[in-house]
Amino acid sequence: MANVECNNEKIHIIHPSKENDFVLSTNNFYSDEMKQYNNLSIDDWKSNERYQVAYSALQQNKNQFSLNLAKNILCGKHGFMCQYDRKKDADTVWSVIYDTRNKKIYRAEGNPSRRAFKEDCRFKF
Repeated sequence: MANVECNNEKIHIIHPSKENDFVLSTNNFYSDEMKQYNNLSIDDWKSNERYQVAYSALQQNKNQFSLNLAKNILCGKHGFMCQYDRKKDADTVWSVIYDTRNKKIYRAEGNPSRRAFKEDCRFKF
């Protein structure tokens, strides 16, 4: 399991640590090596807030990771994740959960607070 932060100049791989037995990402770079490449002039769809919500939920549920926890985080049950103001034509297009332990992928096509996650069988491990 790893999170790969990359652009056309650099690649940085984030692995789980003893303190954090998980990896996550939103629409920005979060490693010290890649933060300088964030484009602060574009709308990042509340990337930092979403990152903090997911990070906190994963920290609070150490050793209790599950598919349901991932779904609940992405559905917004632990704080802001995809509850954009639809009057501003903002919404989540898709969300994905990679269950590496069970070699499965789950995808919600649309906002996961309104669309169910379904197993995506197109990719074979």
